[in-house]
Amino acid sequence: MKDRLEEERKQLLHELAQAQMPEYGRSEEENVTEMEDYQSVMATTNAAKERLNEVEEALQRIQDTTYGVTEDGKEIPEERLRANPAAKTLIV
Repeated sequence: MKDRLEEERKQLLHELAQAQMPEYGRSEEENVTEMEDYQSVMATTNAAKERLNEVEEALQRIQDTTYGVTEDGKEIPEERLRANPAAKTLIV
């Protein structure tokens, strides 16, 4: 799982480094398109930042030897961790 998390971390950092804000011009039509694309880029960037935070927290839990356990001490099933290596909660 650590390898998967580190690879995902690397991909997210690359994705965030490549994110660019659009700039089209000064006409009203271009501004509308630019704003729509800006909102899309921001949503994608925010999702990537949020996921990066989850991945980094999971890597820290591995280092702290608390990985695979919820905050209240319940073991997270392996299937859940395989589906989402950064999971820190149970699915009820």
